[in-house]
Amino acid sequence: MASFFRPPRFLMRDRAAPRATPPPKREVVCYRCAKHSEQNTLAETGSCPHCARQLHFLDHHIETGHWGTSIQTTGSVHIGERAQVLANLIICSGDLIIEGRVRAMCIAGGRATIAPTAELEGGVRAQSLDLKTGARIKGCLIETKSKALGAIDVDQAMRSAPGKGPAAQLELKPLVTTLLSEPAVAARIIPGPKGPRATIRVPNQNHPNDNRAVS
Repeated sequence: MASFFRPPRFLMRDRAAPRATPPPKREVVCYRCAKHSEQNTLAETGSCPHCARQLHFLDHHIETGHWGTSIQTTGSVHIGERAQVLANLIICSGDLIIEGRVRAMCIAGGRATIAPTAELEGGVRAQSLDLKTGARIKGCLIETKSKALGAIDVDQAMRSAPGKGPAAQLELKPLVTTLLSEPAVAARIIPGPKGPRATIRVPNQNHPNDNRAVS
């Protein structure tokens, strides 16, 4: 027989299911507008509350090959020694490590490390640069302590060929003095008479007065 007795509210509260704990948050930097926001740690994609554009949150570790228009993430990108990457744009809010062959315009909000086994064509713009001895650089645009993150049109850049388009436009003046006058810059561009072919000068950490020129 059905009962029409309704228990007191405090008894109903005790029998109710416990409330779910909200997932923890993480702070990310938007690679489109360079502004900080909090995002769900369990989410792989989301949107920036400042520019309302879609973002990818996962780190990328590429061990074989990648062909496409772009690699985008608020995390870091690691390209392994056996990897071959062909893309118009690689942009990450974190660090960038290149150990394999890459033909792309690369932008990193953190530190860009180009390993001795790396072969790079296109360009790299990063907050700081660690160019290892032995790395092969071909026709690259290099900018360190870059402000490119948040200052370029990502959608337009990923449709442009590596080394061209808005991601490849440098605000730096031609190198006319030694690096010692500007210690924050690890590499700069000397425009050549036939276009963007450049000479990269890298300071020797063991001998600060010795600057190596790499074509």
